Amino acid sequence: MLPILIILFGYLAGSIPSGVWYSKYIHNVDVRTLGSGNSGGTNVGRNFGPFAAIVVVIVDVLKGFIPVLLAQQPFLSGNDLVIMLTGLAAVLGHAYPLFSEFRGGKIVATSVGVLLAFNFYTALAMIVAFFAILFTTSTVSIAAMASFLLSVIWIILNEPLVYAGGFALMAILMIYRHRDNIRRILKGDESRVTFGLHPRKK
Repeated sequence: MLPILIILFGYLAGSIPSGVWYSKYIHNVDVRTLGSGNSGGTNVGRNFGPFAAIVVVIVDVLKGFIPVLLAQQPFLSGNDLVIMLTGLAAVLGHAYPLFSEFRGGKIVATSVGVLLAFNFYTALAMIVAFFAILFTTSTVSIAAMASFLLSVIWIILNEPLVYAGGFALMAILMIYRHRDNIRRILKGDESRVTFGLHPRKK
């Protein structure tokens, strides 16, 4: 019974719609009606500035980090399958939040939180790769997907099957959630940031 409750907690924690609540309570507008229509940190930042983005991203990371950290504790679970399912549940909650009409974000920050609890150094390497790819491409979606895929490849090659499979599923979901971005990338229409090697003109 306890493992099921831990996994359920992961989903409920992931379902906290930080971007939606922030935009509604601070700016009296649902961020999903603005810009890309996404509730994640990137769209929040584009519409409300860097401070708003930082707040939302931190909360979204914690939504993945805290449930997995709890699942890792021997007195609660410590079971590899439960740990991985808790991480997946948190990510699913972020993508399809119970508290926000099942319309969520693209799971990047929450996936980073899961990865951070799983292996701090792998998460740190992913973050470094993210900024390196972001500088090279000036495109947040490419940097997010590519850096996470690199981390998942490392996990597949070095970690037990339960984690390899779980993070692979997470990567597939991330790509699916970015399907509109991928279409825009292929067309050359994807939004770019204002710095890096291929910046958007201010």
